[in-house]
Amino acid sequence: METFTLIILALLVIVISIWLSSSKISIKHLPGPWTNGLPIVGSLPIMTNRPFMKLTELGKKFGPIYRLKLGSVDVVVLTDFETIKEAFSKDALVGRPPDIPLEFTEETLRSKVMSTMKWIEQRRFSLHMLRDLGFGKTRMEEHIQEEIQELLQRISDFGGKPVKHAYILAPSMSNNIASLLFGKRLKYDDPQRQKLDSLVRNIGRLLGTVSWQIFFPTIREIFKKLNIGSNRKLADTFIEMKEYCKKELEEHKATLDPNNIRDYIDGYLLEIEKRKTDPNTTFKEDILIDVARGFFGAGSETVRVTVDWMLLVCAAFPKVKKRIQVEIDEVVGEERFPTWQDRLSMPFTEAAIAELMRWRSIIPLNLMRYTLEYTEIKGLFIPRHTNVLAVLWAVDHDTKLWGNDADEYRPERFLLEDGRKFVKPEFAIPFSYGKRSCPGKSLAEIEVFLYLVAILQKFDVQAQPGQEVDLDGELGISLQPKKQDLCFVLRH
Repeated sequence: METFTLIILALLVIVISIWLSSSKISIKHLPGPWTNGLPIVGSLPIMTNRPFMKLTELGKKFGPIYRLKLGSVDVVVLTDFETIKEAFSKDALVGRPPDIPLEFTEETLRSKVMSTMKWIEQRRFSLHMLRDLGFGKTRMEEHIQEEIQELLQRISDFGGKPVKHAYILAPSMSNNIASLLFGKRLKYDDPQRQKLDSLVRNIGRLLGTVSWQIFFPTIREIFKKLNIGSNRKLADTFIEMKEYCKKELEEHKATLDPNNIRDYIDGYLLEIEKRKTDPNTTFKEDILIDVARGFFGAGSETVRVTVDWMLLVCAAFPKVKKRIQVEIDEVVGEERFPTWQDRLSMPFTEAAIAELMRWRSIIPLNLMRYTLEYTEIKGLFIPRHTNVLAVLWAVDHDTKLWGNDADEYRPERFLLEDGRKFVKPEFAIPFSYGKRSCPGKSLAEIEVFLYLVAILQKFDVQAQPGQEVDLDGELGISLQPKKQDLCFVLRH
C-alpha cells in the first residue's frame, strides 16, 4: 500500500512539475487585445507616443491584470492599486528582467546583481551608507540649502528676464548627489561638472532611442554586436561615464582612510576589500560605477523634473502659487531659510507637491519587474521568468480612487479639516511600492520641498509675457515637461 501511495505521489509531482514548467500556457490564458496574435510585432502597433495612456485604456477593457505581447516579449500588465500592492509585496516580484536592462554594463549583467535577490544586499548596503553620510538628516539638509543659495543667486542674475530654468536646476541637483558619492561639489562652470551633466543627460536620451529593442531580443543582439546607430553612441557614452567614475575611484583609492569615510565611494571600496575573498561577491568596481550612474539618473534627474513641473504649475495656476506663498510668509517669513521641518506647518504646499506627483505621474510606467519564482496575483497563476509591468499612471488617474476629476490638478484632494491637515493615502505611490520602491524617496522629498519653497519665497514665478504655460508632458525615462522659459521676479 505504501509503495502504491509513493508511486501516486511521484506521478503527481511529475505532472505538477510539467504543468508549472509550461509557462507560456498560463500567460496566454490571461485576457488581452487581439493584436497579441500579430506575427513579429504583436501589440506594438497599437502603442501610441503615450503608451501609459494606452495601457490604462486596455486595463479598463480587459481588467486590472492582462497579457500584452510586445514584439517577441510577453508582458503581464497591472493597472490598479490593489493588484500592484499584492504583486509588489511578494519576493517573487523583486527581480528585473536579466536580458533587457540596456542601462547596465556587462559586469553588472553577468553578476545578475540587478535582476535577482542579490540586488537586496546592494540596496541594504546603500541605505546603510546613506544614513551614515547624513542622508535625510540635518547635515544633508544643510548641504542642499547651500546649493539652493547659489541657485537663487544665479536666478537673480537674470533680473526677471526669461530663464531656461531646467538647465540651471540640473547642475544644482546633481551636485547634491556628487557630494554623497564623491564627497565634493563641482562649480557650475567647471568642465568636469559640464561633462558629468552631459553624460547623464545623453545616457538618458540614448536609452530612450534604443528602448524599442527590449521587445526584439534578436535584433538587439545583432545591433549590439555590430555596434551601430544609437547602440554605438550609447556604448561610447557608457565608456566615457565609466572612465569619469574610474578617475574618481582611483583618486579615492589613493587617499582612502578606513577610519575616515568621506563619501559613498569610500564606503563601497571598503566593502569591496572586506568581501574580496568571497567568490560570490557582488561588490565590484564595475558594479559601483553602474550604481553611481544610477544615483545621478534617479537621484537628480527625477528631482529636477518634479521641481520643473511645480514651477510650471505655479506659473499656470496663480491661485495655487499664491496659497503656497501665503504659507511661506506665515511659517518661514522673508529672511529665514526654509527647513524640512517647516513642512509640518505647510499642509497646502505638501498637498500641491503630492498632487503634482499624482497628476503628472513623473514615472508613469514602473520599471519592468521579473518573477523569480512561480506566484499568484489576484488568484491568477504567474509562472517564473515572466515580465511584469505596473502602470502607475493608471493608479494616479483611477476615478474610483481620486474621483471623477482625476485628470484635473486639485491639491485639495490631499487635505482634510478645512485644509489644515495634509493626508497622503496609501494609493499615492509616486515612488512605486514594496521592497523595490525608490530608495532615494526621503532625499527626493526633502529636495523638492526645499527647492520649491526657497524659490517661491524669493521670486514670483510667471510665464513669459504673451505666452501660456504648456503643461503637456514628453515621455523619456520620466514624464518631462516641454522645455520652456519662465520669468522669476523678486518679491521683496
